[in-house]
Amino acid sequence: MRAFDVIVWTFLVAASGLAAAIVVYALGSFFLMRRHTSARGVGISLRELAREAILAALTQPLLPFFYLYGYRMEPFGGRRARAPSGVPVVFVHGYMQNRVGFVGLGRALAQRGIGPLYGFNYPWFLSIESNARRLDRFVTRVCRETGSAAVDLVCHSMGGLVAMEMLRVEARKVRRCVTIATPHAGVAWRGPIVGLGATSLRRGSKLLAAHAGYALTLPTLSVFSSHDNVVYPKETSYLVERGGRDVEVEGPAHLAILFSPVVAERVASFLLEPGPAAAEAVETRQFAKQ
Repeated sequence: MRAFDVIVWTFLVAASGLAAAIVVYALGSFFLMRRHTSARGVGISLRELAREAILAALTQPLLPFFYLYGYRMEPFGGRRARAPSGVPVVFVHGYMQNRVGFVGLGRALAQRGIGPLYGFNYPWFLSIESNARRLDRFVTRVCRETGSAAVDLVCHSMGGLVAMEMLRVEARKVRRCVTIATPHAGVAWRGPIVGLGATSLRRGSKLLAAHAGYALTLPTLSVFSSHDNVVYPKETSYLVERGGRDVEVEGPAHLAILFSPVVAERVASFLLEPGPAAAEAVETRQFAKQ
């Protein structure tokens, strides 16, 4: 068999495997979430399932590239509408992912003049505690590079737990924190989870118990979906009792929430708020569909 034929067959096998994995993920996760979320129409469910599968198909093949290509997000942010705000933003990805998931949100924030923007890649299969230390070192690097005293953290899923662990130990280098679809109270899934940090993701883990006793010392926003297909029920993402601000959006799934215009607007507004959070910042709001 010629080298070209080997390359073609390798590509076809890899593409078929990825497609099969996406189908299993989408169908399986949407099926499992049904008894943990409120009922909705079949049409809406199919639309959100298709959106999640399409976004996975578009982003997951790019994972290797985003491991290799630097750590700045500006090349993927499009043209800025105004000069950067000056407060660096560090994106912290979730389980089995890297910074590729923030391409859409990064673009939206850049167009609003937020940034500079950085993407932090970490070995998700290692412990959350060790990755929190890696995040602390990365934040220090960004502060040194930009001359800023602090950064804003924007996190997805398990990345929010990595950020919470860092803040629990050392919060002085962070101005504001956003967690998106983060299981602050642990995931309901009882099946196998790969990685050393798997036990920390489950409800009742020692790490999450320690986080539950940590009162937030800086403005923190938790954004979550009413129908997340991975992190459910929605109460899992609440931070209001710990001093955070909870914002619920209706509809998007676990990956799609990062590409939601509603979410981008809420995150941007929060990061652009002047000064410390107001006293009324501890609140829960529900927003309409995208």
